[in-house]
Formats: sequence, structure tokens, C-alpha cells
Amino acid sequence: MRFYKPKHFRVEEFLPPGLYNQYGERGLRLLMDPRILFTMDALRDKFGPITVNNYHAGGAFQQRGFRDDPGVGAPLSQHRFGRACDFDIKGVTAEEFRAIARAGKMRAELAHITRVEDGVSWVHIDVAGVEAPADGVVFFKA
Repeated sequence: MRFYKPKHFRVEEFLPPGLYNQYGERGLRLLMDPRILFTMDALRDKFGPITVNNYHAGGAFQQRGFRDDPGVGAPLSQHRFGRACDFDIKGVTAEEFRAIARAGKMRAELAHITRVEDGVSWVHIDVAGVEAPADGVVFFKA
């Protein structure tokens, strides 16, 4: 997949303010892995409202897609490479999402995802270069 332009998300939902202001829509092509963008659209199709970054609407989140703040998260976080997203789904807890994923009920939506973080109150997905089982994803604790 060379590039994917999200149908259901604004650029600001994936890029922090400084990078959005510097690159605008071009920032998606430069910074975000298309597999994450495609997956987020598929998840919004399945679940409805999803919150990634919401600073553009007065919210507090701005480092849940591409992460440029060195004080947030691990130094080699997949967010720093545009290969991860943290998000919340309206009406679905993170644990409920993980249970659905574990049950194999999102194979199509998560086809490009290799990892889902376990034990956190939000959903984290990424496309880290790890060996994932053919029938699912790796669940990990940071």
C-alpha cells in the first residue's frame, strides 16, 4: 500500500499541531504509515465515533497518532515512526475492543495490524515489524 487518504478522519486527528501547521495534509503522506490510516477508517466504519487527537476541537489529545514530543512515551515508540495510533471508541471500552479482537471478530479490519497493547484504558494498535500469528495480532504490555 503506497498511500491511503482517510475517508473519515481529518489530518489533525493524526498529526500534532506543530507538524500539522508545518505540513498540512502532505504530512499524512510524509509521516503516517498508510496501513494505520486504512485500519482507522475500517474501525470507524465498524464502530462509529473514534477519538484520536482532538486538540483541533478544543480537546487535550495531540500525541495519539504521530508523536513528536520527546517527553511523551518511549523513545522508540511506533508513534514516532507513524506506525501506531491510540484512540477511544464511543460506547466501547478498550477491554471490550481487545476481547472482540481476541475472538477473531475483526480480522478484516485489523488485517494490517501486528500488535495491540494490553492492560491500558485506551486502544493502541501498531504495525511494528514483529511476527504476528496468521489468524490475529500480538497482544503486548508496554
